[in-house]
Amino acid sequence: MTNNISQSDTILVRSLGMDHRKEAVFRMAFKMHTRREYHLLEPSDDRIPHLTIVDIDGPQGLEIANKLHLAEPEQRILVTSVSSPANCVFPILQKPVRMETLFPALEALLLDTPRLPEKAPTDSNVKPIRPDVRVPEISVQMPEVIPTQAPPSAPAIPAKPAPVLRPEEIQYFSSSEGLLGLLQIAQRDQATTIIADQNQHIIVRIEAMTDQAIVLVDDEQLQHICRGSSIELQMRAPRADDSVDSHTARHMSLQSLLWQTGAWTANGRLNQKLQINAPVQLKQWPNLTRLPMLPDALRLAAFLARSPASPALTVKMLRVEVPDLFNFLAAADALDLLRYNTPENPSNVVRSGQHSSSADAEIPAAKRSFLGRLLKRIAGI
Repeated sequence: MTNNISQSDTILVRSLGMDHRKEAVFRMAFKMHTRREYHLLEPSDDRIPHLTIVDIDGPQGLEIANKLHLAEPEQRILVTSVSSPANCVFPILQKPVRMETLFPALEALLLDTPRLPEKAPTDSNVKPIRPDVRVPEISVQMPEVIPTQAPPSAPAIPAKPAPVLRPEEIQYFSSSEGLLGLLQIAQRDQATTIIADQNQHIIVRIEAMTDQAIVLVDDEQLQHICRGSSIELQMRAPRADDSVDSHTARHMSLQSLLWQTGAWTANGRLNQKLQINAPVQLKQWPNLTRLPMLPDALRLAAFLARSPASPALTVKMLRVEVPDLFNFLAAADALDLLRYNTPENPSNVVRSGQHSSSADAEIPAAKRSFLGRLLKRIAGI
């Protein structure tokens, strides 16, 4: 099996020891991953996979992976389990499977070349380096051995501390500046627009009416443009002499570009329109299956779409990393999915004060959901 796999190749993945429900989880994860294309093979597909994922928590356990290694020594194998077996020689992906750990494990496995097991020499003429020498028995009086205590066990690794949101450490950014601000203007005006740098090199062409964008730089350059405050950008109408290199052009939806640009522009900073103790709320669920994946995006979307909560409360409740929360809020706000109270935009208020206070008074406490009662109890934190 060759180890030269380019980023453009589709990685074929085989699953063993899984039911349809577990396979559906991996298929959804592969569909949401945008960096590299992964494809989970069907049982009837006879194509040779690049790697195999084996669930060893089933009845046959690790035996499936061992038999596969004996039959296909060069196959890359990744096993998943809720625990780490002591006799396992394969890379282990701990359950529950998360995208933040799944794809780094797959990438590491693709970069690793499987080694064939060493075979013992079969030639009978080969003699051992050290010949068999018989030593005569000698009666020697051995000194009394005093039993020693077993060495103390290694101290347990402390648990990862809970994330803490410290106001004095927060950095802010403006969402109306830079590439993010220009993309939002193009989205608002619903016009065909060109965004170029100071040297008139086209960065992106926007077709806002059809929700399409043509990006002419790679992700590394685009990320640098999002985070660079000294880069001068220009927005103009298309010209007849504008040329698009089909080899470097990447087509994507304007929604996906806004979502990713918002997260990269934030870079762990908080939008200056938001306050850490003021509630924010999602107007609706973002279509995460069609957007670049962000850490803990699924949990944050479920939490903020259910009830409004401040960034400080969100960190305490979900124990998410502070930069991940700020990046998610910036991406959601770039798509106009975030509701928060600002004097500049009085129509974009959180519907938790006057709208839900009367409803809470009418609904008995016993009939409220557990999350609703919990949020109401700690709303002042």
